[in-house]
Amino acid sequence: MVKVELTSSSVRDELLNQKRIIVNYITYDIIEYLASANVLMCSKCMALGHFKKQCTQTKETCRTCGDQADDMKSHKCSKVEKCVRCGQNHNSSLLKCPVVKSFRSELTRKILQVNNQSSRDSRLLNKNIIFNSTKFPPPPPPKSSALSINPMTVKLNELINKLSEVKDRLVNLEAKHDKFEQFICDKNHYDETIIKNMNDMSNKYMILKKDVVQQNFFIERHENLFCKLLIPMTEDIFTFISTQNQDKKGNSVDADLKCRINCYFVQMKKVTEDKPFSS
Repeated sequence: MVKVELTSSSVRDELLNQKRIIVNYITYDIIEYLASANVLMCSKCMALGHFKKQCTQTKETCRTCGDQADDMKSHKCSKVEKCVRCGQNHNSSLLKCPVVKSFRSELTRKILQVNNQSSRDSRLLNKNIIFNSTKFPPPPPPKSSALSINPMTVKLNELINKLSEVKDRLVNLEAKHDKFEQFICDKNHYDETIIKNMNDMSNKYMILKKDVVQQNFFIERHENLFCKLLIPMTEDIFTFISTQNQDKKGNSVDADLKCRINCYFVQMKKVTEDKPFSS
């Protein structure tokens, strides 16, 4: 299939009426080509058939998860894709959405019906009208042989070209906006992860602090037990043993036992004075 573009509307209509064209002595069948209609999609509610300025919805719709929010900048997207039109797992701005395809095909079909109806009316009008050149006065001679160009057509072509450029810029701007929006969402997710980790570290620090306080309490209690009860009681026992180790004259019965008891006294004194043991 080959697409043929014509600058003359009369030649185009003539070829469409004949439904064939001859090229190099070969006849080819031709049909009218109509491009797919452009579908208007609202960037606020993601509905079809109108722009954002014409939208009556108060809240904005997220094109990824489909939830509505007062402000998309503060919206926390779930990253789960869900179309607001068909409910399937894809982005709401996807042009391959079944609803968008159905809407475009229906719009194209209606445009084809309108064009076909206008063509049939034009052909019917041409059949009913019989032109007789003898009943009309001759036209005035042409003032110039140069072809005149309609200024309105030129302006319309310029306007169409500018609209096409604006459309391309809007598409690029939308792509950049989507990337920036994704960056903001990723940054918010990263910040939430950092805050969660800091909270976990703070909780672990508080638990460790409680454990340290409890261990210090246990150490202090055992220290009091040894210094205020066991050591004095041991000193009394050693004192009693020392008295029993003496004869009537006060001399030591067992000199080695006396020496060991004196060593024990020295070690207990170091404990009470918080000094290191010696062998």
